[in-house]
Amino acid sequence: MTLGRKAPAQPAPSSSLAPNGTFKFTNFVKYKDLDRIAGARRAHFEYADRLRGRGELAIGGPLLDDQGRRIGLLFIYEAVSREAALAFAREDPFTLANALSSYEITEWHLRGVNLELLTAANRSADHGGGNDTKIRLFVNYAKYGVDKSKLATVRPAHWEYDRMLESPGKLALAGPFANDEGGLFVYNAAGIEEALSYLNRDPFAVGGIYASSELLEWLIEGVNPDLLANDFSSSP
Repeated sequence: MTLGRKAPAQPAPSSSLAPNGTFKFTNFVKYKDLDRIAGARRAHFEYADRLRGRGELAIGGPLLDDQGRRIGLLFIYEAVSREAALAFAREDPFTLANALSSYEITEWHLRGVNLELLTAANRSADHGGGNDTKIRLFVNYAKYGVDKSKLATVRPAHWEYDRMLESPGKLALAGPFANDEGGLFVYNAAGIEEALSYLNRDPFAVGGIYASSELLEWLIEGVNPDLLANDFSSSP
C-alpha cells in the first residue's frame, strides 16, 4: 500500500439522522491553485467560523502529503440533506476562487470519537496565533471492494480492532460512509509510518476489504464538540 493513495474503511449503523433532523457529510477536497488558496484563505477561515457557529460544521482543517505540503482539506458538515452539504461546499471561498481540483461530498456515520484528543489537536488559532499542539492526526479516507458478504464477515474483527486502538488514544475518529462503500478513520500517531502501521493491521486491510485508501496528515482548525457527541463504548 502506498502513501497518499487509496484503500477503504469502516461499516455503517442503520441511520445517521441526528435528533435535530440533520446528517453528517464529509467533504474531501483537493487543491488546484495554491496562489488562489492563499488569496482566499482569510475569507475561507471566516466562512468556516460562521458554519461552525451555526452548528453546520463539526470539524475541519487542511490535509498534508508525506512531504508536509498542504494539498487539500477535510470538513465534516452537519446538514439536513446532501444538497445542503453541497451548497456549503460550493459557497466556500476556496470553491468560489476556483482554487480546487475536486471535492467529494459523502454522507457519513459517526461510530466513534475521542473528543478529548480532537480538542487537544485543535489548532484553530493557526490563522491568528495560538494553540501549539504536538498531537499529529492522520486520516485514512478509504473505499471498500464490491464483495459486501466478505465485508459483513470481517466487520466484527474490524470493530474490535477499532476498540483496541481507541483504548490507548490511537484512534481519534471513525465511521463508515452511509452507502457502506467506504469509511473515514483518523489515527493519532507520531508520524506517517506509525499511522500506516495502524492502517495495515486493520482486519479490513488484512482481509482485502479495502479497495483503496488515502492516508494524509490532518491539521484540525476548529471543532464543534456538540456535533461529535458519540463514543466507542456506544458502538454496536
